[in-house]
Amino acid sequence: MSLLSAKFALRLAGTRLTRPLAAPVFSRTTALSFRTFLTTASVHLPTTKAKPKVKAKDVDKPKTKGTRAKKVPAVKKKATPIERVKKVNVKPKFDRKLMVVPKRHGTTAYAVFTKEYMANGLQNKIPVRDLIKTASKEWNALSDAQKQPYSVPIQANKEAFEKRYDQWFRSLPPGYVRQINLQRKEKGKRLIRRPKSMKSPPTNGFIYFYSEYRQTTPSDDMSLPQLSKNAGAAWQALPAEEKEKYNHRAHVIRDDFFKTHPST
Repeated sequence: MSLLSAKFALRLAGTRLTRPLAAPVFSRTTALSFRTFLTTASVHLPTTKAKPKVKAKDVDKPKTKGTRAKKVPAVKKKATPIERVKKVNVKPKFDRKLMVVPKRHGTTAYAVFTKEYMANGLQNKIPVRDLIKTASKEWNALSDAQKQPYSVPIQANKEAFEKRYDQWFRSLPPGYVRQINLQRKEKGKRLIRRPKSMKSPPTNGFIYFYSEYRQTTPSDDMSLPQLSKNAGAAWQALPAEEKEKYNHRAHVIRDDFFKTHPST
């Protein structure tokens, strides 16, 4: 053996003595063979991942590849049916006879003449069209003296009409006046008004003072606007005690009116 080989052998031997021994490698079967009956075998099985919990919503809604799950609309609970009363528009029934407005008869001299002329012509069996055409010609042919007798019954006819109109207006049930005016408005006729007897008297004492002022003050050479202006100046010049007398008179007349006309 040469010197170099001897040195290499010594060096190799020294490293084996100083180096710690490695732990023996045992397999699974050899590990089990070294155990005695006093010890139990501990077998470590490979770990498995826990499956995720499936929610109930995911089970109910099956999903398909490439399509979205359709949303199922929530069903609303129907409320208990409530009995509803149907509104029936019942139109009030109006008596047509009561809705006939009284007509004016003989309120002008020509109207009195035409009524008499038509009555005489119908007795002679003359057509109505011919009577209407000839009535105006006959009236224009009369003189003023001949027309005068036909103007006598005008005032009596007016008073009779106002009386008939007053009685008819007071006999109307509620709602009739409005319905009559609606129909007359559609036809382009004048609306009916309350009669004069149903108009309430004024509450201002100046009206009564003005009526006395017109009677006591000469107004032949004075216009109506100027007379009213002078009456207003005279009213302002009156003392408070005199004004109170006229105002008290107006209130008394108005109270008496409502006592005798409770419906107005």
